[in-house]
Order: sequence, then C-alpha cells, then structure tokens
Amino acid sequence: MAPLSADVCVMGAGPAGCVMAARLAQLGLTVCLVERKAFPRRHLGESLSPGVLPLLEPIGARAAVEAAGFIRVRRVMSNWAGPVIERVDPGEQGLLVDRGRFDALLLDRARALGVQVLQPAVVREFTVDGEGWRLGVEAAGAVRRLSVRYVVDATGRAAALPGRRRRTGPRTVALYAYWEGRRLPAQPRIGAGANEWYWGVPLPDATYNTLVFVDGASLRGRAAKAREAMFHALVGQSGLMDGCTESRMLGRVSAVDATPYLDEQCVTRTRIKIGDSALALDPLSSSGVQKAIQSALSGAVVVNTLLRRSEHTEAAIQFYRESLAQASDRHRAWAAGHYATVAGRERSPFWTDRSVAAGTPEAGVAPSPPETMSAQLASGAAVQVSPDAELVEVPRLGADFVALGPALRHPALDGPIAYLGGWELAPLLREVRAGMTPLQVVECWAPRVPIESGLAIAAWMLGRGILVP
Repeated sequence: MAPLSADVCVMGAGPAGCVMAARLAQLGLTVCLVERKAFPRRHLGESLSPGVLPLLEPIGARAAVEAAGFIRVRRVMSNWAGPVIERVDPGEQGLLVDRGRFDALLLDRARALGVQVLQPAVVREFTVDGEGWRLGVEAAGAVRRLSVRYVVDATGRAAALPGRRRRTGPRTVALYAYWEGRRLPAQPRIGAGANEWYWGVPLPDATYNTLVFVDGASLRGRAAKAREAMFHALVGQSGLMDGCTESRMLGRVSAVDATPYLDEQCVTRTRIKIGDSALALDPLSSSGVQKAIQSALSGAVVVNTLLRRSEHTEAAIQFYRESLAQASDRHRAWAAGHYATVAGRERSPFWTDRSVAAGTPEAGVAPSPPETMSAQLASGAAVQVSPDAELVEVPRLGADFVALGPALRHPALDGPIAYLGGWELAPLLREVRAGMTPLQVVECWAPRVPIESGLAIAAWMLGRGILVP
C-alpha cells in the first residue's frame, strides 16, 4: 500500500481521540486517526456527567448526540449515606449511553471534518527522529507506512506509548456484567457495602450493567470462577437487582483496573497523552469521559502551539502538565470527601484508605458563607484588592494557542486563576480602586461584564478575601 503522511497521528477513537482529531482538523492540521477495533463495540463509561454535552459544541457534535435518543437521567437511587433515597435532577442533565453508538457519532464527526480514519488498525512500529515519526500501521494483515510530525496517545489505560504513572489512590478493580430480562431497573443506582461500592446502569438497548468496585488485593490469587462467585454474592446483597425477574446475565463476569493515576510524562515536544492514557480519575466521580474530552480539547491547542509556535513550547508543556495535575488533585480531594461519609460508618480499610487524599493541596483561606457575601455585596462599605493578591505570568489556554498571560494568585486559591466564568480576571482587578463599594466595583465592570456575572465574580472575590475592607 502507498505510504501516508499527516501532521498528527491520533491513536485511539474513544471520546478523547475523536474529539482531539476533530479539533486538530478544525485548527487546520492534517490528521490520521488509527483505531484498533471495529465499531460499534461495547465499552465501559456509559454514564456521562452533565458537563459532557457542552464540551461537544466546539466540534459540532452536540446536536447529533442529543438526537440519538440516549437515556436522560432524572432520578438516581442511592444508599450511599444510609437508607435508600431517591435523588432527583429536574434538568435531566446526565446521560446513559450506548458507548458503541456514542463513540461512532464522534468518529463520524471527525471524518466529516476531514480526519482520515484507519479502522480496524493498530500502530505496530514507532521510530522518531529530527523530522518526526515513522509509524508502521497494521491493517488487514499488511503494514502501511505513516509519516507524521506529532503523535497523540488516546488508547486509554493500555497506553501505546511509555510514560511515568503515579498512582493517586488505592488499587481498585471493577467487576461487572451485563443483564437482560424483565423488570430490570429503569434508573441508575449507587450503593456502599462493607468493603466495596456498587453502581447499576440501565442502558438504551434495555440491558443493565452491574458494577462492583473492590480493593485490588481482595482478588489476588482468585481464579476466574472464584471471582465470578464473589461478584454474584456481592451483587446479591447490594440491592442492584432488587425486583428483577427472569433476568439473565449476558456473557461472563469481567474485571477491569479502576485505579486512579496520573502520567507525569503526559506531554513532550513530539507526543502527548490524553484521556485515560494521561489521567485516570477515581471511578466514583463518573466524570472520566468528561475529563477525557476536556484533555482532548486543551491538548489540541497544546499540539497546535507545539507545531506552529515553537517559541511557546515550554509554556505549552508546562500548561498541560500542570492542568492535569491540578485536575487530579481536585478530583482526588472530592472523592476522598465522599468516601469519608461512609468511612464513619464502615470502618474497614477499604473506606478509610480511600477517605484520605494524600498530597492534596492546602485548602488556604476558607470561603465566607453565602449569607456573609450577600451582606457584603449590599453594604456601602469600601473595599480594596487584598495585599495578598497578585498578578503573575503563567501559561494560559487561548482559542488556538497556549501563551503566557496574567493570572490571579492568592493564598485562598489552590493555584493561579486566569478566568472565572469565562471572564478574564486580570483586567477586572486592575479596574478596582480603593474606596469603591462592592456595587461600584460591579458597575465599573459594566457594560463589558453583564451585571449578573459581575455580581457573581464580586461575591467570589469577597468570599475568598480577594476583595477586603
């Protein structure tokens, strides 16, 4: 077969790989996307958090996903903190999807934007030199040569490229199986057991996925039959299958690593990792797909910078590494808080180990309560920018490139922040004059910033001590 060439090769056509390829094509780069499996195919990660749909707008894929008829999540049954309760989301923002179909929709969008897709295919050979990568792509029993300037690893936990992973939580394994039958649950269910937690997911094809998350050590030395017996025993006591009649398990019980980690070599001058290749969150957050797509969107800008603005190479690499590390820390602290609610009741190592977020950044100054902020906003008391607040130059993500720009640093913040609610903070802080009241501060930002947004930003600054008497 004739050799191919492109600016970028993306390996893996999951959500991260498809979004990355599509966004790079929008930025004017030629892209070849290599996917190992034929679509559609079943895949975990069927519960999508509310933030996923807005992230699909930049590549023009949101409308197709919304029209696909996936299940909107209105109610979730939970016995996490005690007796079973029903949580209600009137906005029905979450989605339960068939990942085979969801991923295929994103792949179709990448194709429509000009991405060349090789599927099923796999990269078998890697050679890198001063001019780029020389890849050997195996498809239909033959190897095709592909020359590219840059390589993206979106192959998930398997990770096609080497790295340096740092585990960010206890070793966790998910045991799972799919079911069909009558009266299967119509809404998701989450629950906490003595040494495990559960997640039940009804899917658009009328099947039901039951997952049990256990400590990796509990499976050590267990043969497949013993693991399956353990799974059935735990599901039986979990309540996930309560009320089901004539249910039948499809296939066998499967096991997959669900340990959170961060790859500290997630980006270099010639390659980048996105999605689970770079960062795996604790599965409790149910936001792995959302974070994968976020890494793809920001990663596309990083790659565009590395290929077209070499003077900003170090800033782009620093931005991507720091943004993933910060995301890892935030999610780790969030998960630890939720595990702690159960650790107070179930004092087993499974829960206590997960309720500790080792290495979580200092919390800094605690935000003021909402009623205090409301009173401060309405008062006529004069304020000024805190002496502890400063603007520092940091790598920032623009629409197309990463570049240095001002960001707010303050002891109450985990790190420098350049934007809040889509508004750049540095110009707003520069307009604040000592002696202004909070409402005068908001008025000086208008009409550039709508009053509602200005009030929210001012309240945030007051609550964290950015604006002080």
